[in-house]
Amino acid sequence: MTATSALVRFGPDGAAEVDSFVRLTGRTYIYCHTYDDQAPILAIDDTPAKVSLTVPDSAQVTEDDVVTARRLVKAVAEYLAELEHLAADGADSPADSTGQAA
Repeated sequence: MTATSALVRFGPDGAAEVDSFVRLTGRTYIYCHTYDDQAPILAIDDTPAKVSLTVPDSAQVTEDDVVTARRLVKAVAEYLAELEHLAADGADSPADSTGQAA
């Protein structure tokens, strides 16, 4: 298994690219911080990788921000559906003594 990690790469022009690989477990913290006067922050913390999601201008939420959040929800729903499908298939497969599917 590959552990959670974060990498920073620099291109020839000096621009940085960050790749975070978060392996969600029961110890992963996922929460949404909400505020009365600014945009919420969605946080995923699986040390050493931490990801925070929010809008470009926390003082003003736009329709584009809402559209982007809906795209995020759709992708997460697809991710969940596929996990549920694979978990159900795994429950139907007999395992041999090594724990591998037959």
